[in-house]
Parts: sequence; C-alpha cells; structure tokens
Amino acid sequence: MSNQKAVPRLRRGVVGTLEAVAQEIAAMAPACDTVAFITSAAAFAFVLTPFAFLLAMLTMFIEVNTLYHLSKRHASAGGYYGYVATALGPFTAIVTGLMYPVYQIASTAAIPVYVAGVVLPGVLNYFFGISLPGWIWIPFILGFILVPIGLAIVGIRPQMKYIRYAAMTEIAFLAITSLYIIVMSPDNTLNVFNPFAWNSVYGAQFAPLGGPIAGLGLGMIFGLTSFIGYGGSAPLGDEVKNSKAITKALMLGVSIVGIVLTEVSYALTVGWGVNNMTSFANSSIPGIIVYAHFMGIVGGLMLALFAFNSAFSDSVAMQSNAGRVYFAMGRDGILPKFFAYVHEKWITPSKALLFVGIASSITAVLSGFVIGWLSGVSPLQMFTLSATSQQVSLALSNVFDFLTTIALVGFIVAHFANNTAVMVMFYRLKEKHTGVNRILHPVMHYLLPAVATAIFAFVLYESIWPPVFPVTQAVIVGVAFLVFSIFYTLRIKRNNPKAYKNAGITVNIVEEEKLEKMSKAEKDPN
Repeated sequence: MSNQKAVPRLRRGVVGTLEAVAQEIAAMAPACDTVAFITSAAAFAFVLTPFAFLLAMLTMFIEVNTLYHLSKRHASAGGYYGYVATALGPFTAIVTGLMYPVYQIASTAAIPVYVAGVVLPGVLNYFFGISLPGWIWIPFILGFILVPIGLAIVGIRPQMKYIRYAAMTEIAFLAITSLYIIVMSPDNTLNVFNPFAWNSVYGAQFAPLGGPIAGLGLGMIFGLTSFIGYGGSAPLGDEVKNSKAITKALMLGVSIVGIVLTEVSYALTVGWGVNNMTSFANSSIPGIIVYAHFMGIVGGLMLALFAFNSAFSDSVAMQSNAGRVYFAMGRDGILPKFFAYVHEKWITPSKALLFVGIASSITAVLSGFVIGWLSGVSPLQMFTLSATSQQVSLALSNVFDFLTTIALVGFIVAHFANNTAVMVMFYRLKEKHTGVNRILHPVMHYLLPAVATAIFAFVLYESIWPPVFPVTQAVIVGVAFLVFSIFYTLRIKRNNPKAYKNAGITVNIVEEEKLEKMSKAEKDPN
C-alpha cells in the first residue's frame, strides 16, 4: 500500500449504494431476460420454465453468501479477480480475471443479437405488418454495443445517473405487470414446479433431451445465465463511497431480480397456457404476445421498449464491468499497460472500455455469420432473407444460445473460484466461533458454497451431455478459452514473477479504509 500514489486510480467516492444496486439490476437486464432468456429456456424446459428460474434464483441466493463474505475483505476495480486473489493467490486469480470479462463480453454480444435480430423485427411485423431486411441486426447490434461504450467512457457519473433511473423503472414495470397477468390468467397451477406431472403432455418433447430432469437442467442454463451480470457492482470497488456499498448491492440486486424473474417466468407460462409451451418456444416474441393479450397493444409495445432499453443499459453495465477488470489487470502488469490507461478528463479506463466494445462487436457479428452458416443459413441469405423469416430467426436464436452458453462457462468458472475461495479463506483464518455462529460457520462458509458449486456442475454437465447444438459447441469454445487462460497465467508466472506475485492485491479499498480508520484513531484517540 505504500506506493498507492504511483498506481493508476479511478475516481473515489462517486458511487453510492443505490447506484451500485442499479448497476446490479442493469447488468442482469431483467426485461431482456423476459423476451430472450425465458424463451430460450422454454425451448428445453417447456412448462417447467418457472421451475428452472426458481432453481436458478435459489442457486444465486446461495451464491450471495459467497460474495458477501468475499466483498467484506476486498474491494477494487478487479472485482472477482481481487476476491479470488485475497483467498487463493495469484494463479487462480489471474485465470478468474481472464474468464470474467469473457462472459461479460459474450453476454454483451448475445443480448443485442436477440433483441435487434429477433425481437425488433418480430414486434414491427406482429403489430404493424412491417418487414425488415435480414441484415438489420448488424447495425442495430453495433448501436447497442458501441453507443453504450461511449457513455461508459465519458464518466461514471452520467453512466450511474442513466442506469439508476432505467433499472429501477424496468424492475417496477415487470413486477407490477406480471402480477396482473398472474391474477388474470385461468391457468394458474403449482404443477409447473413438478417435473413428473407432465409426461402425458410433454413426454415426447422431453425424451430426446434425456427426460424432464435433463430438460430442466438445460432450461437452467438460461435461468442461470439470465443472472449473468450479477456481481456487476463488484468492479466499482475503486469508485464507491465505501466498500459496504458493494456488499449491500450484491445482496439486494440478486434478491430483487431473482424474485421478479421467477414471477415473470411463471406469468408468461400460465399466461400462454401450460399445455401449449411447445408453441411458446417456437415463437420469436412470446413474452410480448402474452403482454399484448392481457394488456393490449400498449402492454406489448411497453415490454418491447423496456427490452430495448434494457439491452442498452445492460451493455453499459456489462462493458463497464469488463473494462474495469481489464484495467485492474493492466494496473497489476498482468495485461499490457495499455489497459491501465486512465482518461485525464473523465477518469475512466477508456482504452480498456474501447477494447471491450470492439471485442463485443466483433464477437456478435462473427458469431452471427458462423452459427448462421452452421444452422443452414448462408451469409448471403443472412442479408437477403426477411428478418422475420424462419431461417434467419432460427439462426439468430442459435447465435444467442451459443453466446449465452459461452458466457455460462465463464460465469461458472468464476463462481467455482469464488466458492472455493470462501472455503479456503475461512479454513486458513482458523477463526473461533461461539454461540449461534458456531453452528452457522460450517453452513455459511463450507456447506452453502459447496452446494452452489454442485448445482453449477450439474448445469454444466447438462450443457455437455447429451450433445445439443449449439450449446455443446459453445462449451467447447468456453473450455478452449479456459485452457488459454491457464497457459497465459503460467507464462506470466515464468516471465513476470513480480506482477504475478501482486496480482489482484495492488489495490484493496477495504484495507485502505481500515488504515484510514486507524490513522484517524491515532490522531484523535478520543
């Protein structure tokens, strides 16, 4: 800590608890989840989609415990990278730091592919009979990625101001409207949470997937990936007013989004019809159709508008997070110093953010053509066919599933590391616990992280076996990048041992706050 002044820093004390919570919500993009992730989950889980989201929510509630304990001991722009470094040391920290932006970039690329390529053409065609050309997804994707990165670059204050209002309005809209649909729906039933109650209706659909449990597991891929962005406040560690703001935001963000997404997935399932979820999965805009059915064209268009805004705010938050982690790794010497640049006027990691924006754009467009081709749609057809044609819609839906599953691999690797970090940290601390804490200690610090890891492992297994296109292919790509991250870390360890030793711990706001309190106490003992 003695060389703090020579270390590149972001502006301290400009992010409060409310802004950090809004960053969490924006990064998880609940309105986008409503029109995209719930539809993708229904392609595998069908009527069990609400159950998939309920289990995903419970898993993330367990994960709150992990990040709560880690955030109390570390806060910086490195986020998870710093958390893991504090407990497990540099090797796992660097691998985690490399994988975290991967899933942020993949998710940033995935959402505009679906929103711009599937939802927007579907909405205009469904409500107004307007047919857009097949290539329309390309400029919209670039707009959804590069414009938000510009907002993130010009300063944390305008970014937080926009996200605060956008995220809070979005979550309130979804909570109120989905409750209305539930109340008005004639199909309410708790059997949507029973995997064995639907064999007569969905047996033929579940059989190729390996049965209802396998279908539920595949649905959970998109249930869990709808929470990608959770932990979005962690990379704001350099800029918060105090480190406790991050801890509070981690707890409140996942609680709010988890409850609302489970409510929305149930509302869309019973609103569409529990016996008709096969057609739900085959529709490009089923959530918007449900809203229009219960609330008229205004309801459907409002959901679409919130989804577009959600894609924008999600892109701001996710790219902001990834850029800050790359900034922290550049500051530590793990990545080139290019990433450690801080803009003199805006005090943001502008070069790291620009890199993330360009990487997300290339990933989105390149995946669109490659997965489109593997889906049987040539690059020429991606330009010449109608955007609402079955071929283009299916291809871009597959692109979304592909990118989302890559994000899942990075997400699971990062949370594997976090859960292990908590267990190792408390084992090394050898703390003595008395009273009720003596009972809670093994549960909170060992059992819950182990349970969360086991659930993540189950979902990852279901994404691999039996092979399902494009999910299995995405896992292969994600694992390939994990292997690259491991070899890159070994190279840093060999070629730059000083940077390797200090990885993730160059800046820790929690420790700085402790030193500040000690200094004040020494100056004013009364």
